[in-house]
Amino acid sequence: MRELVCTICGKKAVGCQVFGCCGSYVCHEHADKPLQDLKPGEKLDLGGRYYLRLKDESNEEVDTSVDTEGVE
Repeated sequence: MRELVCTICGKKAVGCQVFGCCGSYVCHEHADKPLQDLKPGEKLDLGGRYYLRLKDESNEEVDTSVDTEGVE
């Protein structure tokens, strides 16, 4: 499996952020704060914004979710 890289700078991606219909893999430096705050494997759905933190070791996506109740 190939390593996922940041679409902005080419460094190793830590996660994916999606805004409406557009998404990209990003490194820690280019990740939005909500993505930076997630633990490996967590997901966060904020309506039109969706964040997925990849597992550290393998860049694999996993099926866990974060409770978004009370998050703005």
